[in-house]
Amino acid sequence: MNGNIGQSLRPLDLHIQLVSESAETSQRNEVINMPDMSLLTHFMVHVSGRMALHPQRKLIWQRVIPTMAAEQEYLMHLLLALAGTHALCEADSPDTNLLNSKFDQTIPEAECFRDYHRILDHHQKGLEGFRHALSEATASTADYIFCGSILTVAFSFASLRIRALGDKGIGFHNGDSAGEPWIDWLHLVRGLGALVGEHYIALRTSRLRTLMDHPQANEHWKDFSATSPTRVFPRLRHASPQFVRFSQGAAQQISLLRDFANTLTQDFGINMEDTPSPDSYGSPNLQTIPELLREQVSTLDRLEEMYMRTLYVFQFSTSERDSSASVDIQTDLEDAAVLSWPLIISNTFILSLQQGQDAGMFGGFSYVILAHFYVILLLFEDLWYLRGAFPREIQNVHRLVEKLGDGALMSLMEWPMAMQGE
Repeated sequence: MNGNIGQSLRPLDLHIQLVSESAETSQRNEVINMPDMSLLTHFMVHVSGRMALHPQRKLIWQRVIPTMAAEQEYLMHLLLALAGTHALCEADSPDTNLLNSKFDQTIPEAECFRDYHRILDHHQKGLEGFRHALSEATASTADYIFCGSILTVAFSFASLRIRALGDKGIGFHNGDSAGEPWIDWLHLVRGLGALVGEHYIALRTSRLRTLMDHPQANEHWKDFSATSPTRVFPRLRHASPQFVRFSQGAAQQISLLRDFANTLTQDFGINMEDTPSPDSYGSPNLQTIPELLREQVSTLDRLEEMYMRTLYVFQFSTSERDSSASVDIQTDLEDAAVLSWPLIISNTFILSLQQGQDAGMFGGFSYVILAHFYVILLLFEDLWYLRGAFPREIQNVHRLVEKLGDGALMSLMEWPMAMQGE
């Protein structure tokens, strides 16, 4: 098993104030108590049917994953952490039953923190068990490990909604007063795709095999010539305006991003055929810039593939699903695996994002590319763990790029900002 996967599986640091030592000790001594049973009930009633859009994938979340969690304690911890995260995220929604009514804004903040600490405790215990399972992985345990990876990825996405709760007045402080884009979640997701590759044959016949079926994740989009702007496809006429805006701007944005990369190559006299520098990333200098730019161009290839898959789906005729036009489109996008992009960008590209506020123009370009990936996630307005988090992250990227003072980079942020509605 790839050692890098285990290294990336560390609990997300959400900078949440801890509860008292006595409360922590009490929670460590508990296994599955009544509050945990409430979390499990919340998952079964409110979460399991909202983790996917395709009916067959929904059934996996409703039946198979809870069964597997009952068979492996670390999976139950991961499931309970995800359930608690959903309760927090939906606390401000009038049609959501609040978990023990403890997330109502009239409840003292200390009570909210205590339950939030319980969620993080499950998250940490689940990852500890997951790491141990990884170290002893065999074909016979591959389905459990795959289940753990799915729960971990879902929590990673949802953690960005938790981070955004500070904007909703719920009172959680996430240690991001500078408003920097948050990339910790990418570290947690990266590398998990190797699990599927290593035990692919076993997983194809496992209880989770339906989750591996993405019939539209192919290269058929290459038969479609995207124009700029793309016409409004008939399927989009009854869908959310968000889809129309994407179809009108996606192809043009890819062209603009590539033009900017070409300009950098020319302005800095970079020969893209040179042998990459062995130097590690730090503050970009003339020795590391060619390697960084190569990585950015390669990542643009991945971005274009995801955008073109999306536009290809937009061309489909309406299906016979019993759903709205928007949900129908999102289900086909799920089948196209466009949500898998964090697994196909490289660790090297993610490293170029680690400079935060110290990023120069080249580091800023990496953030701009990231914001364009986030636009894809804006289209999934009916998946609870994506809704509401990525507009904030796009705004954080915009603030970072604005501080760099580069007009060309700022112009590349206009479309992501327009797509997130601000």
